[in-house]
Amino acid sequence: MSPNRISPNSTSPNLGSPNVVSPGNTRPDIARLPVSHRVRRRGVRAVPIAFLAASLLAIQGFFPVARAAPGENSAPVRQRAMDAGFLRTAPAEEGARLERLVLVARHGIRSPTQDPLVLGRLTGRVWPRWPVGPGQLTPHGRDALRAMTEGLAEWYDLSCHGDDHPCLADPEPVIWADSADARTLESGAIMARGLGASRIVSHHAGEHDPVFTGMAPDGAIQKEKDRSDGRDEAHDVLLADRHERPEAVREGLSRLQALFAPQGCGAGQSPCFSAPLRSASDGRLDRRSGPALGASVSENLLLVYLQKLGTEGDSPAWLGRIDPSLLAAVLPVHTYLSDLTRRRGVRALRRGEGLAAVIGKFLTGEGVRLPDGSGPARRTRLLVLAGHDTTLDALAGYYGLSWNFVDQPDPTAPDTVLAFERWRLRDGRAVTRAVVFHQSLDALRQAAAPDMEHGGRLFLGEITRQVPRVDSGTGVKRPGAG
Repeated sequence: MSPNRISPNSTSPNLGSPNVVSPGNTRPDIARLPVSHRVRRRGVRAVPIAFLAASLLAIQGFFPVARAAPGENSAPVRQRAMDAGFLRTAPAEEGARLERLVLVARHGIRSPTQDPLVLGRLTGRVWPRWPVGPGQLTPHGRDALRAMTEGLAEWYDLSCHGDDHPCLADPEPVIWADSADARTLESGAIMARGLGASRIVSHHAGEHDPVFTGMAPDGAIQKEKDRSDGRDEAHDVLLADRHERPEAVREGLSRLQALFAPQGCGAGQSPCFSAPLRSASDGRLDRRSGPALGASVSENLLLVYLQKLGTEGDSPAWLGRIDPSLLAAVLPVHTYLSDLTRRRGVRALRRGEGLAAVIGKFLTGEGVRLPDGSGPARRTRLLVLAGHDTTLDALAGYYGLSWNFVDQPDPTAPDTVLAFERWRLRDGRAVTRAVVFHQSLDALRQAAAPDMEHGGRLFLGEITRQVPRVDSGTGVKRPGAG
């Protein structure tokens, strides 16, 4: 068996990596739980607690404190996961068998969702042309996603070379793609080919899938409530940004300002990336204000770099300044805004609950209703959900997951995959473990597979409950005991 392939009938593989699982709760009374594999000290970078404070304050009141089980050492460790009602760290166990698996993936590398002319008006710079229309998967993006998928297929032994464990690819996997955008539908098709699946399900192209959006497609009342929640949460976001903007984000905004418009904040000129967030006329967050614009622009800089635009002789000269050091400085702005707007509040919980319900039911062998009205075959062991970075954010916020990479400045970069593994222990108990897969910045740029032995796979923790309780005040299922 290849050293890069998991044997689902053995101890979980080496989890050491130069990556960090962020502490999920900063309260002093939390008992940290041990893990059997720890992050190697070399290359480890701590995640600033202030950077995560905004989202943590929003969720920490929903979760009970997790404490060490009898016989476990409760000393702090370098690698940590959310110590909450849904997640605890857990040691690997000899003889455990991997029975079922859900992979939740962000689509591949795409072009910016805005036309280069629009980006030019917003930033004062000439942006490069792309080989595809706005928001579309690029040929390079297809190659990079194929490489990621091949790495996953090898890691989970989907060719079924081993005879001492259940074959995850038999019956064949089911791919469920978000129908809202062509890039997720195409990404689902690419993953299907790489994982040996012929069954791809989705709603009609362009139609909103309630599992991915967290909203019933015909719910006019729900849509109005969502608008109301959006206005209320925009107000909370404005306050949080005004009082809690971390230093790393300030530095990132400063770097964007220097790159695009050094004098942009003077005399009311634009863009001014350090300006406060503000609300739009409908009461929601103005996506062209301060860090909101900075988040979008920083993500577009990443896409330009991954696509290798700017290397041609006739490219705008400023593109030559996009390098890994710049991306490491500016992408915390994107992560910060995602934390504020996608991982907190009622809408974030609502978006995550549908996804979590599908994941929980599939892993425990209950019936899952697919978009075509059918369900997976009873023995199906692998389900793939092809979505967006917002999909990963929704599940991270719902379960209290947080992670950071030192070789990739965007924790939800294209191709990032969140895995939920259902293991059967020797004593008959079943546990669900959360894992994240990613490609380094260089691997994405070169369309290479993730390096599983050096950070491409990161263990996050054990999901301890799949069924949340219902908050009678909001009707939203919130994480908690019971």
